[in-house]
Amino acid sequence: MPGAELETFGGNKVVMGLVVVLALGTSWFVYAAFTTPSTDNGFRIFALTLMAGPVLLFFWLKSIQVTLHTDGISYRSMFGEKEMRWDVVERFYYGATKQSVNFIPIGTYYHFKFVDSEGKKLRLGNRVGRLAPLGQKLIEHTYPTLIKKAVSQYNSGQEVDFGSIRVNRTTGIKVKKFFGWKEIPWDNVSSFAIQQGHFYVWRKGEKRTTGPTLRFVPNAWALHSLLKSILFPGTTP
Repeated sequence: MPGAELETFGGNKVVMGLVVVLALGTSWFVYAAFTTPSTDNGFRIFALTLMAGPVLLFFWLKSIQVTLHTDGISYRSMFGEKEMRWDVVERFYYGATKQSVNFIPIGTYYHFKFVDSEGKKLRLGNRVGRLAPLGQKLIEHTYPTLIKKAVSQYNSGQEVDFGSIRVNRTTGIKVKKFFGWKEIPWDNVSSFAIQQGHFYVWRKGEKRTTGPTLRFVPNAWALHSLLKSILFPGTTP
């Protein structure tokens, strides 16, 4: 068990509300199937099966619990449970994508994924409620371990792998593009930033650039601090 409990996040109440509406719609279908004398048993079974989907989905969402502990995270639902300690996390993926319908914003879709030192994974998505504050907490809890590992690898001369971005003490930064990699020597790096769900690295004299989405840049905040300490000596990661 990963330490004392700090905070618990339940299932997404908005999604649960939509599931309830869907269940109410299918319940009318079931009512019609059982109150119409000419309806055969096969159709009635089909109607019950149709209603079972949203009912099961509701109870699954209701059973979800994501708990932050002093030493790790646990996920539980009616289908099982998973745990992961902060100190074994090798990669933390943070995804936040704004959704819209006909150019009308309808919210942000979040997706978090952990990969530990043995390759085991833990994924969290919109089935969990209050994802924005949860995401901030996850960044805070994973950061100390991830920045320590990144600094150690960089200082030892290893190329530090951040997915679509790689950092090499000798050669500089590599950013994955649609075709191949864009290489930027240290003395050619102008700036970098996490903006609108992307990680950008600008070359000197470059006014516009494209950057990979955060879901392809694991440990993005550790990367940001590492670059800051390299390009601005004296800054503590």
